[in-house]
Amino acid sequence: MKRILALLLLAAAGPLASLSACEGEPPAVSPENPTAASAEVTSATPTPTEQASAPAAAATGCPPPPCSPATVAAVASVSAAPAASAAPEAPSASSATAPPEPIPRGNIVGTVTTVPASLKGQAVVYLEDGPLEDQPARLQTITISNRQMNFIPYISVAAVGAKVVFANEDPFPHNVFSPDNEKFNLGNIPQNGAHTHVFKTPGAYSLLCNLHPGMLGYLLVTPSTWHVRADGKGHFDMKHVPNGMYKATGWAPRQTPVTQTVTVANGDVTLTFDLHR
Repeated sequence: MKRILALLLLAAAGPLASLSACEGEPPAVSPENPTAASAEVTSATPTPTEQASAPAAAATGCPPPPCSPATVAAVASVSAAPAASAAPEAPSASSATAPPEPIPRGNIVGTVTTVPASLKGQAVVYLEDGPLEDQPARLQTITISNRQMNFIPYISVAAVGAKVVFANEDPFPHNVFSPDNEKFNLGNIPQNGAHTHVFKTPGAYSLLCNLHPGMLGYLLVTPSTWHVRADGKGHFDMKHVPNGMYKATGWAPRQTPVTQTVTVANGDVTLTFDLHR
């Protein structure tokens, strides 16, 4: 009878020991129960079914059965933790780069009067010290043509460093020279020919032809690209000038230039130029 009771106790202790080992606690084996110890050693040897399930358990991170639901949930949470921590954090709105502040600007407007009055439509207003870092346009190539014994256009404007092309459209040669500032002479230009010159000195240049003394034109070379032509009534409007203090000059052919200080501050600032010889 005692032997039968011992076998029943041994059968009951086997599953409980395996379940305790799965839950992380070693099975209780007393020195008085060597049979239980031998059962523990025997259970530690994997069966063929457990060997087949070992790769799947290694892939999923879950120990082979028997295993309690709580142990499976704990293993799943530990396996998902690295993936959650590896997710990149979304950038905050404050880390975005703010767009640059717009440059405050204003307009220089006004009127030019000349003596005689017919020259006011040929007047030019420009800034002696216009901001070079914010010019309204890049340097462009200017073309002045010899056509029907005239310089076309009669008044040309180019900033320092611009390329000026003198083209001959007449069926006979022309010469282009100037006694002013750089005092250049491009020599004779044949029909359909062209000569180019880059001006490095600001100022007004009278354009002449020594082959045809009656020909006359003007080229105004300004210190910056901030310049504007007056209309037939002498009105001018220089738009989008950055705020600041500048020297503005009014010019017209055969008139004495006039320079005055102007402060641009967000709105329109009005200037009047009275030009005469």
